[in-house]
Amino acid sequence: MSRLSEIIENHKNLDDLLSIFKHYGLNAQFVAASVVEQIDQAAGETPQNGTPTGTGTEPYPPDLIEDLKQYFARL
Repeated sequence: MSRLSEIIENHKNLDDLLSIFKHYGLNAQFVAASVVEQIDQAAGETPQNGTPTGTGTEPYPPDLIEDLKQYFARL
């Protein structure tokens, strides 16, 4: 699958996922907190069991991480 096809498919999948969240009344605060928590765990920052497991946030742009944290704090 080409990179462009993967991008388009991912956007469609995210739209579908958001539809499910909206249907069940999940709010932006919950979703933002969950994403930030997963990124932090992937980075090895205090996972639930207290043992660092990740190798860093390389797959995530630093701007995305900062924007999500600011967005969550705003909520």
